[in-house]
Amino acid sequence: PIGPRYSPAARWSRRWPRYRREVKTMKVEINSVVPASRETTWALVMDIPRAASCIPGIKEITPDGEGRYQATLQARIGPMGMNLSGTITILSQDADTGEAHFLVEANDRRVGGGVKTNMSMKVTARSANETELEIIADTTFMGRLGELGQPLIRRKARNTLEEFSKNLSKLLASGSD
Repeated sequence: PIGPRYSPAARWSRRWPRYRREVKTMKVEINSVVPASRETTWALVMDIPRAASCIPGIKEITPDGEGRYQATLQARIGPMGMNLSGTITILSQDADTGEAHFLVEANDRRVGGGVKTNMSMKVTARSANETELEIIADTTFMGRLGELGQPLIRRKARNTLEEFSKNLSKLLASGSD
C-alpha cells in the first residue's frame, strides 16, 4: 500500500532546506611601537581620512556627519575578491587616556556577505619619541564571508592590521623629519 509518506506528491511537498547564513567571529590583537610622540600619534589616528590611507585596499573615504565616515575597501581573501562598502563610526574617544572605540560595518552585495567590527585602540607613550599602539579588533563575518575558513580570514585580518601599523609608522616618521 502506498500511503502519503511514499507518494511522489509527498516527496515534492517537503520544505527545501533554507540557505543558512554563516556567521563567524574572530578577535585579533596587534601591538606595535611607532616613532612619534603620543600626542602626534593620537592626532594622526583620530584624523580618520589620513589614518585610513594607511590601510591597504582603502579606495575612498568621505565624511558622513559628526564622527562618521563612508569608506570603500577592496580586498582579496583566498579565491574571493570583494569591494566592501560601509561606515566607520567613532563611538568614543578620550585624548587624556589615549583610548578610542570604533564601529566598522561594511558589506559587499555582489559576494553576499559583510563584516561588523568593534575596534578599540590605545596609544601609550614609551618615551618622548616612541608610542605603543595597541589595536584590538573583534570582527563578525556574515554570509559568504563567514563560509571562508577561519585560518584564511585570521591571516588576512592580521596582515591588514600589521600593514596598517607599518604604514602608520612610515607616515609618522616622514612627518617628524
